[in-house]
Amino acid sequence: MSIPFKRHTLANGLTVIVHEDFTTQLAACNVLYKVGSRDENPNQTGLAHLMEHYMFCGSKHIPDYDTPLQKVGAINNAYTSQDHTQYYIVLPAQNLETALWIESDRMLELAFDQQGLDTQKHVVIEEFKEVCLNQPFGDLWSSFSNFVYKKFPYKWMPIGKKISHIEEVTMDTIKNFYYRFYRPNNAVLVIGGPVHFEEVVPLVEKWFGDIPAGPALEKNYPSEPAQRAARQKTLSRTAPYSMLLKGWKMPNRLHPDFYAYDLISDLFGNTQSAYLNKKFVIDNHLFTDISMSISGTAGPGILAIVARPAEGVDIHEADKMLNNFLYQDFQFGSTFEHDLQKVKNKNESYLLNNEIKLDSRTSILAVEESISKVEDFENDIQAYRDVTPDKIRALFTQVISPKKENTLFYLAD
Repeated sequence: MSIPFKRHTLANGLTVIVHEDFTTQLAACNVLYKVGSRDENPNQTGLAHLMEHYMFCGSKHIPDYDTPLQKVGAINNAYTSQDHTQYYIVLPAQNLETALWIESDRMLELAFDQQGLDTQKHVVIEEFKEVCLNQPFGDLWSSFSNFVYKKFPYKWMPIGKKISHIEEVTMDTIKNFYYRFYRPNNAVLVIGGPVHFEEVVPLVEKWFGDIPAGPALEKNYPSEPAQRAARQKTLSRTAPYSMLLKGWKMPNRLHPDFYAYDLISDLFGNTQSAYLNKKFVIDNHLFTDISMSISGTAGPGILAIVARPAEGVDIHEADKMLNNFLYQDFQFGSTFEHDLQKVKNKNESYLLNNEIKLDSRTSILAVEESISKVEDFENDIQAYRDVTPDKIRALFTQVISPKKENTLFYLAD
């Protein structure tokens, strides 16, 4: 199943995607800017996330977004990832132009109010403290990412590396970031609901057509070097228990092997019947929980195992047992093909469920268009169906290699 859409591109470079759905009375308006934490200077991280917050502080002609949106029964929010920043508004379809008015004005020019910037810096700093410093395992994934990646700017999370990077942000920093990345030629606008493409395009031209394009962006990210030897790192933290993380680098979201990697993660780590859970939690009680997942990023990703050793189990002994299983003992048994079909079915159900809600559909279209183009993802379900057992066997042997592993021992003090 693919999400039907039509595309239009404005003269200033803004890509417009329209999804017509006349089964609802709501409309969704998503604006995705192709800027995430990977686009930051390593010496000033967290800027994309701060910018997301600051975008709600008012624009040139609209000092307050909440009041006009509340008057038309709208809900709105935003998020920042390593790859992009997305803003969305859901509202009654007859009020769609309110969303276009608001989004176009903050794409045109922000208010650039110093008090608003100071307030949002404080909010983000407090969020950093709460999420990263004041709770157990707050730096678990940021530490792991920084360890696994050598060059690619996924080494830090969208929240940033440290508080001082946010404290040092000035209004000039914000303006330079905004005028570089928050331009129509670096954005995707997706509108979904009971709307006609032929009627939406003139509205978009009306509200967005006069916004000047920004500079052409050349996003030349550093290549992630191939790994040729196992790597280990040990961290000691104040935490209730220790954690073991293992990761192998994997290709980006557009790579044809992505679907096989995803199914491997499902086979080994995402259900009670997954191979790792059955072996080490149910049968041997070596871990209290263990999972495998993929990052699914636009750039190079990670196939990762996260495990909590059972009480009284030495983490290094647990790692040794896990390695023996992965690299020596594991064999695809007689139920493998049945197991593979089961995770394929589950994956297909998940993909279809993601398309039930209108705002999910518009978000999916925005993300797909930002990575490449929507057409490259239209056959995702069939691509999962086409992964063969032989492909899984070959890829598992090729990727799950001791020479390619990255192991983080996250020890509780």
